Amino acid sequence: MLQKSEQGQAIPDTGPSAELVRRSVAMILVQARQGAITALLMGALFGFIYVPGAGWRLYLAWYLPFAAIMLARQPLFQRMVDRQGATPSVLHRIAAIAAFTGWLAPASVPFFARFLDIADVGVLTIITVGWASVAVAVLAVQPRVYAAYLAACFVTVYLAWVRHAGAAELLMIGISMLLGGRMMVKLGQAIWGQLRDTVAAAEQNASLVQQLRLALQSQQEAHRARSRFLGAASHDLRQPVQALLFLSDIFRKSTDAARRDAMAQQIVRTSESIDGMFRHLVDFAQIDAGTMRAVLQPVRLDPLVAAAASGFAEKCASRGLRFRIDLEPACTVEADPVLLERLLRNFLDNAWKYSLRGEIVLRVERHRGDAVLSVTDQGVGMEPDDLDQAAKAFFRGRSASLAEAEGIGLGLAVCKHIASLMHSELHLISRAGEGTRASVRLRLAEQAQPAAAAQPGDAGEAPLRGWLVAVLENDRLAREALCAWLEEAGARVVEASSLERLQQALRERGEAPQFLIADLRLGERNGLDAVEALRSEYPGLPALVVSGDADILEQGLPVPVLQKPVTPDRLLEALRAASQCTEGGAGSRSRMLTPARANA
Repeated sequence: MLQKSEQGQAIPDTGPSAELVRRSVAMILVQARQGAITALLMGALFGFIYVPGAGWRLYLAWYLPFAAIMLARQPLFQRMVDRQGATPSVLHRIAAIAAFTGWLAPASVPFFARFLDIADVGVLTIITVGWASVAVAVLAVQPRVYAAYLAACFVTVYLAWVRHAGAAELLMIGISMLLGGRMMVKLGQAIWGQLRDTVAAAEQNASLVQQLRLALQSQQEAHRARSRFLGAASHDLRQPVQALLFLSDIFRKSTDAARRDAMAQQIVRTSESIDGMFRHLVDFAQIDAGTMRAVLQPVRLDPLVAAAASGFAEKCASRGLRFRIDLEPACTVEADPVLLERLLRNFLDNAWKYSLRGEIVLRVERHRGDAVLSVTDQGVGMEPDDLDQAAKAFFRGRSASLAEAEGIGLGLAVCKHIASLMHSELHLISRAGEGTRASVRLRLAEQAQPAAAAQPGDAGEAPLRGWLVAVLENDRLAREALCAWLEEAGARVVEASSLERLQQALRERGEAPQFLIADLRLGERNGLDAVEALRSEYPGLPALVVSGDADILEQGLPVPVLQKPVTPDRLLEALRAASQCTEGGAGSRSRMLTPARANA
């Protein structure tokens, strides 16, 4: 059947819900049991009227079969439910059988009418009307069956009146039966409507309870995940920090130049390990908060792959590993350049951590209109059980112990989420003792990304010799460390913790700076204000903003940006790229964001 929606469109009637049918069947079974007892008593009451005129034999010939039917119907109903369940068809059949057997009592009135006088028929009519009214408790769950039952009862009683009443009386009786029957049908429909609404409200409440239960479970799981997050972060970050304390102490006390150099290299590697853990934790926090976003655009892979692999060959060589890039030329994909570089760096870091020998290959190849980016190693590999869980947060399988790999088990979990943001999937193939291949498939783009800025040349011993760099940083430790590095790289430095102090220091020096490095957060003002103010005094001043904000790269700032912590090599590369873009004139400044953002 079809119903009409509020807009007047026909929609299919899905019928009563399973819960409504179940409750209706339960209700009719209970009421039918009580109705059978009532029917037996009513049949016995009919005997006081039938026996004086018809005799016991004729009365018992009707009553005994009637009683047997009423006693047998309840086991029949129960057997139907047990075999077929509480279904709409079972409900309808039970209601129809209950209506028919209930009708057998008033059906006897026309049969005995010839033995009755008009007073007897009047009494039987009152009993029948009362009987039909009580039957609403049984048959209200099927309003149409109840309406048919009422019609049958009233018609049979009306036939008894035909033998005893005149035309006028028959007309009045008929009209009374129609009006009374209509009211009783409405009552049955009202009871059915109340039952339906009650069940609907109960189902809605049950649904709300289930939603609340699921929400509570989700909140509890999130709380447990955060507890694991904090526990893992606390434990795993303490390990390299502990190593740094020992290494720094050895470096400070040692007078052997070779030993100090070895300790310095270990300090660098340990610092890079902490940096990697920190970045993974920040990424995971963004994923957990739902704030990591992808800005898809055409991205040329050759400069991006070169940036992602920058310094990786030297890192591999320090462990005796070989590194190779196998890249198809002129390959452009739809991706977020920042997230894609982060994903490739995670691939490379994982391959390095779990490789004790052999070669690591970063490969880009075309396949059926897509580009497949993969990193393959010949490391310790993974067992099948570990491979199934490798992309779960904080999971570190047996391979981590074999390779003595540092980390907190978030790299592949972050990669999996980044791949999904770029409408791709993380694919892992691994065999224990043979190595692992991690890959993503990205759609090739039709338009190429603008060419990236030229890569900086050889840094030399003092790559920033002759530069006057203005540093604006309100954190004293960070400012002192940055200034020390800049001076070590050959630059002259003017530093301050506020814009006003930096402007005063530059005026006192009487020389225009060649570059500005500013922190984004500076108390009441920010790094962008500083860039604008200093460029008004020193037009075309190259500038770079650094910040520890997790979403700094997605804010679309009008100057190059780097996210803390930043390695010296990346800072040097960003300084040169931003300086070269600015030297190209005002028309080139619109390109300044690209090199630093792509390498941030």
